[in-house]
Amino acid sequence: MHSVRPRRGTMMDLRRITIGDYVALVASLLTVVSLFMTWFVSNVPGTHDQWAFTYSEVAAVVVIVFFLATLFLVLYPAIAPEFGLPPLPFSTPLIFLTMGGILLLMFMFEFGKYSCILCQGVSRGFGIYVGLIASVAFIIGAIVKWGSRPSRTRV
Repeated sequence: MHSVRPRRGTMMDLRRITIGDYVALVASLLTVVSLFMTWFVSNVPGTHDQWAFTYSEVAAVVVIVFFLATLFLVLYPAIAPEFGLPPLPFSTPLIFLTMGGILLLMFMFEFGKYSCILCQGVSRGFGIYVGLIASVAFIIGAIVKWGSRPSRTRV
């Protein structure tokens, strides 16, 4: 005779993660990856290409904090039932829209910072373009998540 122990399920319920969450998470990961690409390219002798950590430390810190916040906001609903945690007391699509808007404004500022009118041999790097596109994708992910929320039924 052997005892039958109930099977324990997986630790994460991936059905709670929507397509909008995945889009926001990938976009936020792309913004972090853009930090390691060149943001400022110079062909002037004696200068070198610069990336986000050497030229804009504040932007790098904001991007890393937003990535960690996005990771938390995406994974929390998936692991909360397993650990008996309460649901989040706020709507995550609104938070994602705010974070995406801040990222878009920040990358637009950084994009304009590297535009020289009379500079010869100085241009924007590939990383600033990746970050700008990823911030737009982050907003799109927030909109998709907002549209995929279950609607309330009125009685």
